[in-house]
Amino acid sequence: MRYDILLVMHASRPSLPILAITLLALPLISCNSVNPNSGRVLTAITVAPTTADAVNYSNGQVTFTATGQFSLPPLSGPVAFTSPYTGQFIVVNPPNQTIANIVATGTGTVTVQCVSNVTGSVEVVASASANNGTQTVVTGQGTLTCP
Repeated sequence: MRYDILLVMHASRPSLPILAITLLALPLISCNSVNPNSGRVLTAITVAPTTADAVNYSNGQVTFTATGQFSLPPLSGPVAFTSPYTGQFIVVNPPNQTIANIVATGTGTVTVQCVSNVTGSVEVVASASANNGTQTVVTGQGTLTCP
């Protein structure tokens, strides 16, 4: 009878490592389904450069970058304008005149170019959702001067 018990115990041992691996893997699998930004609020956006003169850039094209300040670590980082921080860059041209246009966008960046033979300044504004359960939008801005 003792031989039978040992045989049964031996037969059940291969399933113990599989069970242990499965139990250890479950928390790792479930971690991937949790939103890493849950509770993390965008509190401010800094646009760099804060001021730029297009004459100092190749083809009058200036790339602006949005950096966010957040309520939870990491406290600072690029604003990619994706959920939950959806948003965009815009160029604020004066009414009835286009001084500059967006020519390219990237993850947290925008490239703006001055219109030929037009002078003036425009604001380059980054705005994104705060992710705080309200309709709060956080903005930051830089200024582009066109020769």
